[in-house]
Amino acid sequence: MNSHPQSPPSAVPVSNPQPQALTPEQQQARAQAKAEKKERKHERLRFFFGWCEGCRAFGEAF
Repeated sequence: MNSHPQSPPSAVPVSNPQPQALTPEQQQARAQAKAEKKERKHERLRFFFGWCEGCRAFGEAF
């Protein structure tokens, strides 16, 4: 039993602001940052799976 009835949530949709148009320089900078982030991710995965293969090669001693 609720001692304080709760009001139903408001039906107002949350609106996202429209993204601003980017200049070519901003687009290039964003693409470069995305490429660098992707390269870091792939480097981490190569290290991780290399470690897994090394453990498997040593008979799963770790």
